[in-house]
Formats: sequence, structure tokens, C-alpha cells
Amino acid sequence: VANGAAWNTNSYWIEGDDGVAVIDAQLLPTDAKNLAAAIKATGKPLMGVIITHPHMDHYGGLPVLKDEFGDFPIYATKVTADQMAPVQKQMLAGYAMPNQWNVALDERFVPATKMISDNAEITIAGIQFQVHDLGGGEAEDNIAIYQKDLNMVFAGDIYYPFAHYYVGEGRLSGAIGQINFLKDHYPAKTVILGGHNDASTLESADAQIAYIQAIIDHAKTALADPKNLDEKSGLTKEALSKTVTQLLALFPGYDDFGFGSRMIMTYNLMGAVAEVKAAK
Repeated sequence: VANGAAWNTNSYWIEGDDGVAVIDAQLLPTDAKNLAAAIKATGKPLMGVIITHPHMDHYGGLPVLKDEFGDFPIYATKVTADQMAPVQKQMLAGYAMPNQWNVALDERFVPATKMISDNAEITIAGIQFQVHDLGGGEAEDNIAIYQKDLNMVFAGDIYYPFAHYYVGEGRLSGAIGQINFLKDHYPAKTVILGGHNDASTLESADAQIAYIQAIIDHAKTALADPKNLDEKSGLTKEALSKTVTQLLALFPGYDDFGFGSRMIMTYNLMGAVAEVKAAK
């Protein structure tokens, strides 16, 4: 688990009989080294890594893992694999030193080597995973990974309730659809291991859906009033700020991952505005 400054990003490692499987690979080299140390303590090799989606906080540590363990397969969907390099380039431009972590991001790029598709069965270190490719939502593509022996779902950034869930890229309906997929396929008490924050169960799914839906509803309401529109039929700065204030009042105390609640909600509302306008 990365610290709060690095967004509480999670990596998961599962020990099999002959090696270790990893899900997601951190952002900072320092956190990736901590992950490598935990794996090495098992005395077993790293047999493969699954990347859940194309945001660099989940694959930026791959070069460190390569340094520590040599060659191993890296699994991702084609959409995620194609997005990893451009997203990394954007991140390196946006978080050049000095940055909030006082740690330089690793500029080396390690690509995915094995493509996975929906309903694929993957075996790493003797451990079987079922992959559900749920398409675009929080990221350009998101997968949920079910491990039947543990009866757990590794959900990446599909699911982390009671936090300011990022939908600034404008795929809010897709994000809701992904959470509903989990609700439809697994019992309410199924343990969900998300890409950030603590483990939870699907009993919190409706709360996360309500958060996303509130942003959509407020975007629609604001856009319906001609006084709120700028020359491009988007929201004026004043309307945007007012609507963000209304939304923040609904979700006090939500984790903002160090971005500031107002900043992340502003991104989220802008994403909702773009989606609502596109739907029209």
C-alpha cells in the first residue's frame, strides 16, 4: 500500500506453490521496491503481473520489478496495453521533479507482453484467475479479476467506495455499469480488493453508485438552466463552482487522495458535463 501522498495505491501479491502472482505494480519506485521485498521474503520467484487498467499508478513500478526479478509475463487487455505508453508520457510531463512525492517517477517503460480478453482464464504460479473486461469507466479500460479459491474480486479502480471516486475522464455511465456488473455477478458480502484504500464488500456498491449518479444529476440540472451556460454551451466558471459546492455538501469527509476535494470534484463534474453534452 502506498502512502496517502501516493494515493493509497494498492498492489496485491498471492503466493502459489511455485511462485508469486502480482496484481498491479505501484507508481513510485520506492513503493515498487517495498513490493519486491515482500515478494522476495517468500523465497519464490515472481511468475507474472496483471495490470488492471491504464493509469500509471498501477504500472509505474514495473521497471523496478524487472530489475529485481528479471523477465516475467505482464498481462493486460489490448486497450490497456495500447494506453500505457501515452499515459506514462503524460504523467512524466505532469509530475516532473520537483514533485509532491520528492521521488522521481521511473522514466523507463515496460510494456505488457500478454494480451487478455473478456472471460479469459489465466494461471500464474498455479493460481487461477478469471478476468472480466468491463470496458471504459474510471479509466479507458477496466478489468475485474475473480480468484475462486479466495472468493475475492480484485477490482482495480472499478471500486473504492466512500472516497472521491475519479470520473474526470467522462465515462460516468460506464463506471456505474461496471459496479452493477459486480453486483449482478457476486453476492453482497463478496470481498472486493480495490486499487485504492481498504478492502470492502459489495454491500457498499449502492453508495458508490449514488456518488457517481449525483454528479450526473447535478450536471444535467446545471446544464438545463440557460443562465449557467457559457458561449460553448458548457458551464460558466460560476455555475461550475456553485455546483461543485452543492456536491461536496452531499459527501463530507470523503478521501480526496491529497488532491483536495474541490479539485477532484471539479474534474468529476467537468467529466459529467462532457458526457451529458455528448449524449445530447
